[in-house]
Amino acid sequence: MREDILKAVAQPPKILWAPMIPAIINLGVQFPMMFIGIGMADVNPLFFVTLIIMSHVALVFAGLKEPHLSTMMQGYGQTYMKTINLYAVQGNKFEP
Repeated sequence: MREDILKAVAQPPKILWAPMIPAIINLGVQFPMMFIGIGMADVNPLFFVTLIIMSHVALVFAGLKEPHLSTMMQGYGQTYMKTINLYAVQGNKFEP
């Protein structure tokens, strides 16, 4: 059982060698843009396919540099909040 936990921590989920959450966001943004571009401006779909592949390759290289990119994005989303300071100081402090 310990091996399963260590494997989940050491090897975060990936989609075609890219971190999972950035890859899903990439496809979630680029597929609607592709369909809108094809429907409204009659753009060649190969243009969008090459953009999707190029951005996925960039995500693969970003994932090689920082394998826990998905976890970092999740943590940033949970900690990026406005805080109320109890006393007057410059900047935000993590206080209730």
